[in-house]
Amino acid sequence: MRPTGLEGMKPKSVRKKMKDKSFAAKVNREDITSGAEALGIELAEHIALVIEAMQEIADELGL
Repeated sequence: MRPTGLEGMKPKSVRKKMKDKSFAAKVNREDITSGAEALGIELAEHIALVIEAMQEIADELGL
């Protein structure tokens, strides 16, 4: 995890990290992209929504 946690995290940086197999290694990338498609939104928007949702409950998540 980043020293600043979720603060300032951008979808672009998450997409870049997704290319690294060791980043969230057990997460199926296809599930993420197909989930965004199923919602009818761009992947970057989906990632932004997830970041925002996680920021709202960061304490509960231990972030």
